[in-house]
Formats: sequence, structure tokens, C-alpha cells
Amino acid sequence: MPMYELFCIAVHNPQSSVNLRSLINSLSNQVHTSGGVVRDLKNLGINLTLPQRIRRMRQYHSRGDHFTMTFDTSPIVLRRLDETLRRDPSIIRWTVLKKAEKVKDLAKPLNPSVEFDEISERTY
Repeated sequence: MPMYELFCIAVHNPQSSVNLRSLINSLSNQVHTSGGVVRDLKNLGINLTLPQRIRRMRQYHSRGDHFTMTFDTSPIVLRRLDETLRRDPSIIRWTVLKKAEKVKDLAKPLNPSVEFDEISERTY
């Protein structure tokens, strides 16, 4: 299964963080029930000011809660996850990035785009 990373901005609720917890639980349960694995959850900040005012579902938002979730799942489940995020009014923005086809692909050393030869000292 491919490895993906979800970056998400949710609506900030100043009274409690129950909405954010339920959102993360529902997303991770959707991945788990399909046979996927949630590898990492990171809180990037709560009640952060957005760089610009964002309109979503006829409401304007200027603050949001940011988090990332790294998970392995099939592309079919990824489509269902995207549909869930699209319908949820507590989500302002999201993006899903494919990190690797397999976990072992993450450990491969990257080939440099430019290779440098050692400069030899020349005597003229």
C-alpha cells in the first residue's frame, strides 16, 4: 500500500477541542477499517491565524487548527477519505501527498541531480 500524508486545516472551536478529536478519530477509523495503518499524527498548531481569509461552505475563516496524518492505505480508500473531507463542514483546507509507494522506498538514498568531481590542483 502506498504511504500518504494528509495536511489539514480545521475550523477552530474556542470552547472545546472535541470537534478536532472527533474529526481525527473518524479519519483514522476510516483508514483502520479498510486495512490501512496510521503511522503518525502531528499537531502543527491550534488557533493559528491563516495567511488569508478563506471561504468554505459559505463561511469565512481567519483562524484554524493545523495537523498532519501519515498513513498507508489503498487509492480506493483515499478517494473515500477525500469525499469525507469534502463533505465535512469543519474542514477548511486539506491536501494529500503521496510520500512513497512502499515504506522501504523512503530509506533509499536520493541520487544528487548534479554530481561534482573533485577539483584537482593544476599547475600551469
